[in-house]
Amino acid sequence: HRDKKRDKEKVKEKEKAKEKERDQDKEREINWDKEKERERDKERNRDKDKEKDQEREKERHKDRERVRDKDRDRDRDKDREKNKEKEKEKDREEVDQNKEKDDLTKEGEKDREKIKDKEGDKDRREKEDKEKEKDEKKEKKEQEREKEGDDKKKKEKRSRTPPRSYSSSRRSRSSSR
Repeated sequence: HRDKKRDKEKVKEKEKAKEKERDQDKEREINWDKEKERERDKERNRDKDKEKDQEREKERHKDRERVRDKDRDRDRDKDREKNKEKEKEKDREEVDQNKEKDDLTKEGEKDREKIKDKEGDKDRREKEDKEKEKDEKKEKKEQEREKEGDDKKKKEKRSRTPPRSYSSSRRSRSSSR
């Protein structure tokens, strides 16, 4: 009877040992599962961190790009302003040059007109002088002709014998007719 009892106790102990082993196995398995889950979580977290880092890097890159674009735009605007100022200055200079040219042209035209007027006055004076000379020459010629005519008449009168009496002059007139 004792043997049976011992056997039963041994069997119970064996079962307890098996159960203990099963419990340990379960616990190991649970621990192993937990460890695996922790590792997966760590991996996930690492991936998430990497993604976050990548996102942050992308944002930084975008920010840098924005800053560069703003700088570029600002520089372009400054260049445009400078170019506009240069253009305005060129236009002003061109306008000034054109004014100077116009002024010079006007002065030149005025000078030319004055010269023309002077030349015209000279020409008029010369023409008037020439006309006066011509007129004077004509008058002189006419006077000479008149003198010559008068001289001829005088000579003719001298060559003719003057009438001695009224009747004789009448006779000579009637006879010449």
